[in-house]
This record gives sequence, C-alpha cells and structure tokens, in this order.
Amino acid sequence: MKRLIITSAALACLALPVLAMAENIVCRDGWNIERHVTGDADSGFMSYGKDAGIIKLFHHGKLISEKRIQDAMQSVYQTNGSPLVNYEFDVSKDSFYILALDMSTQGASGGEPTITLWGGDAMGVECILQQSSE
Repeated sequence: MKRLIITSAALACLALPVLAMAENIVCRDGWNIERHVTGDADSGFMSYGKDAGIIKLFHHGKLISEKRIQDAMQSVYQTNGSPLVNYEFDVSKDSFYILALDMSTQGASGGEPTITLWGGDAMGVECILQQSSE
C-alpha cells in the first residue's frame, strides 16, 4: 500500500503541467515589455528552438504591439560567441521597435543580460528584467 501511494504521488507530479514563465521587462521613459512563455517551438533552422507564447510592448501603459514570441524573436551569435536575442515589433509600415538582449554580460555564473530598447522615440533606452511564475 505504501508503494502504491508513493507511486501515485510520483505520477501525479509528472502529470501536472509545467508552470508558464512570465517576464516583465521594465525600461526607462515609461516603456514596458511583458513576455509570457508557454512552451517552445521549432524555428526550422537546424536544432535551434524558440520560445512560444506572447510578447507585448507598452508605453505608459498603452499597448503598442502584441505578437507571438516565435514571430518576434530573432537570435544571432556575436563575434565573441555569445548570443544576442532581438524581439522585433513592427508597429506600422514606417514604425518599429527592437528589444535587444545582449547575453555576453551574463558571465559563467549567470547574471542578467544587458537589455536595450531601440526604435521610434526609444533610442537606446535601458531596461531591466523582472521574473515571476504565473
């Protein structure tokens, strides 16, 4: 009976869904990015995967753009080998924003990336990352 209870408890833990991750990126001048990761998606490029979910760009609380993460996310490697992740927000034919996460500043022991928002009236706006579980 004891084994049955332990086995049932272990199976119940495996059956629970993984919590989605929410990130709130706060920038100067009233900019805010909400990133809700719900899983991952195949990028179609070798074995590189992308996060799946929704990313939203706000300015002073007003929604500027909302996209699927996999549609907005671009990842490249810098000459030093560290990744640079960009999220591209096309607002209109003549207006766009790019959120750039420079992972080279994380270091071997972790740390935060350098995050900057570019485009329109946000030229090089510094940002910080805040994480929580949904």
